[in-house]
Amino acid sequence: MIQVSVSGEISAPVDALWKVIADFGAVGWMQGIDRVEVTGEGVGMVRAIYAGGGDTPVLEELESLDEDARRLGYTIPKNNPMPVSSYRAAITAVDLGGGKSRLDWAASFDPAPGAEEAAAKATVEGMYGVLIGWVKAEVEGG
Repeated sequence: MIQVSVSGEISAPVDALWKVIADFGAVGWMQGIDRVEVTGEGVGMVRAIYAGGGDTPVLEELESLDEDARRLGYTIPKNNPMPVSSYRAAITAVDLGGGKSRLDWAASFDPAPGAEEAAAKATVEGMYGVLIGWVKAEVEGG
C-alpha cells in the first residue's frame, strides 16, 4: 500500500477553509466539472462527478466526517481516473493561527494493475497539488 500526503497553506481562517471542503456535495471549486449528482446525505453519501463531456462519472463516497477535527475521509469506489485501486483519502483543515490555515490531503492506495508504483504516486501527488490550488483560489478569492 502506497501512502502520500500533500499540504498547502491558505491565507484564510480555518473555518472558511473547512466550510468549502466539508460540503462534500458541493465541488464548485473544481475546474472542468460538467455536473455533480449527489445521492444520500452525510456519511455514506456518494457524489458522481461528470467531467469532459463524458457519460461515465467518477464516484466518490464520503466515509467519515469529523467536524471537531475538521477532517473528512472518502473513497473512490468506481471509475477512478488515476492509475490506482483501493483508494482511500482524507482531507484535513488545520488552523495555523493569525488568519491562516493549511489543507492536508492524504491517501493510501495500490497501483492499478499494470501501473508502476512511482507513476501512481506521482499522479496522486500531482492531482493533490492541483486540487489544493483550486481550493486555495476559492477560499482566498471568496
